[in-house]
Amino acid sequence: MNNLELFNTEMLKARIMNLEYDNLIEKEVVSEIKRIYFEETGKELPAEITIYRSDEILKTLKNSNIDSGFDGTVIHLKSNEEKINQSITITRGSELGEKDTWRPIDWSYNIIGIFVGGTDNQYNDARKFDDTVTSIIKKQDSDLPKLEKYGYGHSLGGNTITLLQLLSEGKFLPFKKVYAINDAAPTAYQLYSIDPKFSRYLNFKFKIITEQDIYKIPPDELKAFTEEYYKNKIDESTIHHLTSEEDMLYGASSVRGFLEIGGRDGFLDTDPRFAGIRELVDKIPDKDLRTIQMFLSNYSIAYNKEGFDGFMKSLTGFNPAVVDSALMKWEEFNETVSKIEKSVDGFGKPFAEIKDADSFWDFAKESLTLPFDLVGAKMNLQKELIAGAFQTLANVTTLIGEAVPMIIDMARRIPEIVKAVKLIYQDLDPILQAFVDVGYISQIEKDDIMKNLKEIESSLLAIQSTIEDTLDPTLLLALNSMDFKSQVEKTKEISAAFQKIKSEVEDIEEAFEGLKNINTSFLENFSVSAHAHGLDAVINALVKDKNISYANNDMYMSPTGKGEIKINISSSVRIYQKGLAISEEKETNVRTLKSLFETNFLDDYDERKQKIITKISIMESNPTNYSYLLSQSVWSPPGGYYKLTSINVNEELLPLPASFHQSFSQMIDTIQGEIEKEKMLVKKIRDSIEDLFAEEEKISNMFDYHYGG
Repeated sequence: MNNLELFNTEMLKARIMNLEYDNLIEKEVVSEIKRIYFEETGKELPAEITIYRSDEILKTLKNSNIDSGFDGTVIHLKSNEEKINQSITITRGSELGEKDTWRPIDWSYNIIGIFVGGTDNQYNDARKFDDTVTSIIKKQDSDLPKLEKYGYGHSLGGNTITLLQLLSEGKFLPFKKVYAINDAAPTAYQLYSIDPKFSRYLNFKFKIITEQDIYKIPPDELKAFTEEYYKNKIDESTIHHLTSEEDMLYGASSVRGFLEIGGRDGFLDTDPRFAGIRELVDKIPDKDLRTIQMFLSNYSIAYNKEGFDGFMKSLTGFNPAVVDSALMKWEEFNETVSKIEKSVDGFGKPFAEIKDADSFWDFAKESLTLPFDLVGAKMNLQKELIAGAFQTLANVTTLIGEAVPMIIDMARRIPEIVKAVKLIYQDLDPILQAFVDVGYISQIEKDDIMKNLKEIESSLLAIQSTIEDTLDPTLLLALNSMDFKSQVEKTKEISAAFQKIKSEVEDIEEAFEGLKNINTSFLENFSVSAHAHGLDAVINALVKDKNISYANNDMYMSPTGKGEIKINISSSVRIYQKGLAISEEKETNVRTLKSLFETNFLDDYDERKQKIITKISIMESNPTNYSYLLSQSVWSPPGGYYKLTSINVNEELLPLPASFHQSFSQMIDTIQGEIEKEKMLVKKIRDSIEDLFAEEEKISNMFDYHYGG
């Protein structure tokens, strides 16, 4: 094949990229690649497949515990016979929550790393991963042709794979071709942050002194300079973009700093009813975008050093790690309270009064006034109650002590956020009015949006006021030095402050819910734009046959003239092949069972019979050899002996009874009958689908091709 590109259509590339989001094990990835290739080409993939995963490769290379959020795969395709040696590096796109954590690492990187240009950790991990795997592959079979490398990326992955090509060092580019689908375009700010050579040129050109000076450069000048620099550095025809016209990232790419490097053969139309959100984004004043960039740039260092948790702590003072431990402490606290309250049940005064107290705080305070000389078992119970009260309060004060640094930080940061929200609220009015003018929202909808945003601002101010009035860090730090009764009173006040903050947070959530429920065409358009960003929408837009569609990377087909009927061909083939495999496995087990029956029963019986017959023959042929047996049963005269001269055995060795065979044979016949029914049912599925698609020869081939899995 002369090492020609195997995945040579946009459909193949998009479907292969889509596998990255399924979190499959390596064996499943190999099986799915073979299936997709056969579905799209009607041919078997003429190469062996090896899968390399970033989490396995990078765990031995990381020098930090910070998770950048990068995920990627390298697919190595090789064949000595066909002279194939190719690798595809796939960098995964953005996901709201990473594996094994609720934290939106990818999307916070989108904001800090791309829009602001404050971090390069995902790019660095991608570079390490690609370089390491390339080195591993090149050390393998020397008889293979030169390795041809291709890069695939969707969304954030498209940004990462493009950066790997743009920032290549030396004479040769890392990839023969880069394919980016609905990618987050690189920005000048991002490249300034991670490319030292470019940053030196930019500093000289625009007389940049401080890091924030870059945000003051006119966006058009910065874009033109950056694009010219990289187009002179690499052959931009090696980068190909496939973009949905309605894609939300393409819509957002008109804002300051985003670059256009590489080729694009027009745009995909994923929804003819919708033109995208670019016109909306163009209404946002550049000065507001600049304000957002400069505000967020202050926190890029924290993100770079401590990841998402560091970013959140630097921005708001809110520390997710403290919250995680606080939740555990509250659970322990609630369990202790419940245990102590239950232990009071069934006793008279003063325990009933304690049980009926308004709150645990009143209970803890009143428990100190009980007489210590209660008689009998009640004295032990009181000791247990007092000890429980002390322990429970100790848990609460420990919790508050752990929260002190967070509260101090929040007291410092919240005013900054409130100030920023006030600015956004003030600037949002003309932006929303522009949306009203172009007909995206109504005046009533605009007023509802502003009302909910005002409520969010008011709740933030209330939280700020509560922290200033009640959660005095000096008071919190002195809590453990107070006497027990004072601790109870002060902890009750602190608890009320926490409850106040919780209530305001709930109000903020309610306001966000109100924003979500405003039925605007803007939200509808954004929803369509978000759908267009996904690979499923891209894959369906690439379809040239109106009778074919895709969902979850499965191929659906409609019989000619029956467009309302859609058959999941991929799933049908899986059911057929797995059904046949199960039936064949059962048939193998039946054959094994029959063989064991014959070996352990029939053959064993025949062997035992033959041993007996052989022994009889030996005894009849050599009777004298068995004369010693007579001395064991017959008395011998003094000085004499008996000699055995003849042995004659009247043997009758009956065969196994017929019922022994019949019961087993009936069982086997029943099992085989059920297996035949299953095979007929599975075959009926295939026949029914082939009847629907009588003119589609490749349908029959799909059922016959076994791709594993």
